Amino acid sequence: MLQFVREIPVSIVLQSASSARRGFLFKMAAGFSKPVNPMSGMTVNLMVVDEWLAKLKSDLESSVFESKSDSLSHAFAEVMAVARLNLIEQCESEEAQLISLSFREERGWGFSWQHLQSPQVMTVSHGHFLEAFLQNAADFGLLKVELLWNRVAECEADFSHEGFKLLKSLSARNLTELSQKLAPLKEFRLSSGSFLQEIHIQNLSGQYSLKL
Repeated sequence: MLQFVREIPVSIVLQSASSARRGFLFKMAAGFSKPVNPMSGMTVNLMVVDEWLAKLKSDLESSVFESKSDSLSHAFAEVMAVARLNLIEQCESEEAQLISLSFREERGWGFSWQHLQSPQVMTVSHGHFLEAFLQNAADFGLLKVELLWNRVAECEADFSHEGFKLLKSLSARNLTELSQKLAPLKEFRLSSGSFLQEIHIQNLSGQYSLKL
């Protein structure tokens, strides 16, 4: 099976329950899979795939997605559902499979789905930045803590705010201590059933990274 990813920019407008509209610029990346034809050595025609993505881009950019709350969570899920179903339908004509779909916003957060997840679930990621003096006053590090949430259907949580609440009182003298304090937060569950599935720590000053 050959797998490949195609990426395009997409501008999307969302409207919250309070009627305030917001615009977002995403990099949309779609992953596909199809067996290689043993006779021709070919798989999906990339020009055809690019046509699919261009049509989807046009459809997404001509719509306003509405959310049930001010968190916009429902609207993001609607964007994912529309894009996923569109590409799955297109794949059928080429006997291919959509295996992943992600939207990465230019401001550093995003949401994604992959074929091992159910259609009602997606992963929402938000990065949070911590200033840390790791050993002493002269040993400064800028840390990025990325929280990956497993969002279940109908969840209206503001995952950025939920992450801020978890991290706002967190302090540590070094990266080992920080990882020890973050580890118990994995699989932290909200009342909706959504939960924290992964934690990524990156020391931007020292190129250190860790996944919990």
